[in-house]
Amino acid sequence: TRMRERSHRVAIIGAGVVGCLVAYGLQECPDVEVICIDKGPPENELAGTGLNVGPNSLKILRQFSPELADSLQAEGVSLPWESWVAGLTDGTVIFDLPLSQVAENAGIRIRWAELYRQLRQPLGDRIRYNTIALSMGYRDSDRLYLEIENQETGIREAFEDIDLIVGCDGRYSQVRSSFFGGSPTPEHLGVCLYRLLVPQKGGLIADYQQWFYNGSRLLSFAIPGDEVYIAGSFPLDASLEIRDDQKTVEYLRQCYTPPQGLSPVCQFLVDAVCEHLEEIHWARVQDIPIVFGDKRGRVLCLGDASHAMYPTLGQGASQAFEDGCYVGALLRQALQESLVDFPALVARVEQVRRDRITFVRQFSREASDSLLAGSHPVAELQAKTQPAFLAKLRRLYQDTPLLAEALTLGGKKDSPAT
Repeated sequence: TRMRERSHRVAIIGAGVVGCLVAYGLQECPDVEVICIDKGPPENELAGTGLNVGPNSLKILRQFSPELADSLQAEGVSLPWESWVAGLTDGTVIFDLPLSQVAENAGIRIRWAELYRQLRQPLGDRIRYNTIALSMGYRDSDRLYLEIENQETGIREAFEDIDLIVGCDGRYSQVRSSFFGGSPTPEHLGVCLYRLLVPQKGGLIADYQQWFYNGSRLLSFAIPGDEVYIAGSFPLDASLEIRDDQKTVEYLRQCYTPPQGLSPVCQFLVDAVCEHLEEIHWARVQDIPIVFGDKRGRVLCLGDASHAMYPTLGQGASQAFEDGCYVGALLRQALQESLVDFPALVARVEQVRRDRITFVRQFSREASDSLLAGSHPVAELQAKTQPAFLAKLRRLYQDTPLLAEALTLGGKKDSPAT
């Protein structure tokens, strides 16, 4: 059992996007002991597949750490996300939107494993990998404990007098279940979402594109390494189960093939999905109720542990960036200036982030209309070219928390455009 050696002790459970950013913000706080654990290894080439990181992520990351932003946008690490094309699987284009019309900067397209590598590298040995939390809880009204175990060595450590536990451990968060009444009940969209990486072919796939047939969708974009990320979806029946017969070549081909046939791009995508069927990761689209801080103000959930959402607008990882940059900056400033009132800080995060997350979740739900059974993709995609939808996209990509106005716990008031 280790008693506290410094003025403050913060535990970060999970070293994904949001956990790394919070830990990064605390690097310059010498009076703080940080216990950051992750159940996985430091290098995992199979981590996830690919993802598009939204313009809002890069905007707030550049405010928080220009160095991290530069590393993610370096040549060979990622490709810029500059446009959004959507249409039908026969090749009919409904819209081709340059993101410069709705965002102040581009996003990026990157492999998950590379994103983890770039975010973790500056933290060095500050992360305890292959380590799980055995137990956690309150000793009294404002002091927490945490017991951890390294899964390789079997060594256990127990920490007392923890000031703040930050739950960054994903959709099935142990922190959330330990402090917020068990696992949350998800809300299902009624859609199967699967994803995989495949080799590029003849440069057919470049920037972000979506192709629809009835309620089924193929999403794809190229990432470094001459690979293509594919995320396919199709509606589920009332059981909300992904049946075995739906995980077949025959079923998937009929999901996307219109009577007039597939375009060359969509033919490549469908063929690639069918050829790599055994590599597919299957999931159901769902979100969960929002939680941030517990009643005592000593536990804070962020990222998917706080607000796992429908991925239709690609905002799961992007909101993790916003959470991590905002909380990392807030903690760093408060601890450096000795203005530490952890319950007040947790309440501030709740106030600022809840409104923003509520908007993003609702917008993601609205944008999911073309994924549902009985959808009318032409009309629904055309609606996404209208001023009302574009105004919400601008709000999504531009109205991130303003870090410059969020860095004191006292006089100034946050002014996030949410």
